Amino acid sequence: MTAAHSWPLTQASSLAGQTPIPVDLETVDCLLCGGSNHETIVITHDRLTRIGGNFRVVRCRNCQLAFTNPRPTERDRGLFYPADYAPHLKPAASAGPLAGWRQKLEHAALRHRFGYPSARPDAATRLQSLVSRAVFRRRRDRQHWVPFRAPGRLLDFGCGADDFLDQMRDYGWRVEGVDLFPQVVEAVRRKPGMRAHLGTLPHPDIKPGTFDAITMRHSLEHVPFPKAVLEAAADALRSGGVLVVGVPNFDSWSFRHFHQNWTGLALPRHLTHFTPMTLCRMAEAVGFRTLAIEQIGRDGRIRKSARIAAAAGAPSLLRRKLPAGLVARWTELTGRADSLRLIAEKI
Repeated sequence: MTAAHSWPLTQASSLAGQTPIPVDLETVDCLLCGGSNHETIVITHDRLTRIGGNFRVVRCRNCQLAFTNPRPTERDRGLFYPADYAPHLKPAASAGPLAGWRQKLEHAALRHRFGYPSARPDAATRLQSLVSRAVFRRRRDRQHWVPFRAPGRLLDFGCGADDFLDQMRDYGWRVEGVDLFPQVVEAVRRKPGMRAHLGTLPHPDIKPGTFDAITMRHSLEHVPFPKAVLEAAADALRSGGVLVVGVPNFDSWSFRHFHQNWTGLALPRHLTHFTPMTLCRMAEAVGFRTLAIEQIGRDGRIRKSARIAAAAGAPSLLRRKLPAGLVARWTELTGRADSLRLIAEKI
């Protein structure tokens, strides 16, 4: 059940002294089990736009899924994605011979671990494979890796404007993207041989059993009804196709330590806040079998959270110069890292 209404207390100005911007909010039942019995976990504001006042994350007492509630309605959700929103901007190109060698080593690692297609093996490719295993030994260095499924048709959901689709095409995939933002879709379509769909899943132009892999790289937490998106992804995959989902980890050490200052909250853009259990449960509820759930330490996110906490006057271990990289590695080993990566297969 969804109820849309205006909440005057969430009206706030983007900068001090400006006219308040009214934001329409809606309340929703649990996005996994449909329950209406939940408890408040954290309340904080949007540091990116500084509009909308405070937002609340609740947790379902039945299935433990956490979600933003109330949340902006479909009409006003776009207010929280400014023109300079980083994922919608194409990053600066990596120049120089080191970038090229890194890509070659990564391709070698993908051939070795995930069965990517390659030319006839020779001494050079065997050497690259050995070196790549040392270079990419940590999970956070390979957070976007996708197990290969022949014949190799891949859809990236919430594709953004980065070079992921270009990279996957270079590695042997036939790639397509889908995104809600017209500027992102147009940027992808301008690339030679690239296809992109404007909208979300389900999409009228994406037919059942079309793809061998679907990726969702930190996009599932943004959608209003993630279970419906995963169900549409299962429909778009062939039997045995693979789903790869990356999301922030609401059960992370960083959230427990920084709480409302954790950058992984990103309220109200992030509408669902997954833990390993709730992410697997939602995927399995719509016809996937979990192959792996990986923990990925994000030292950059830990540093940023520490800066926010320091500015707010909150105590933090990071003030004692504890290296963020060491903390990130420790959170991986203890199962409390900042990000999750689910690899699942359509049954």
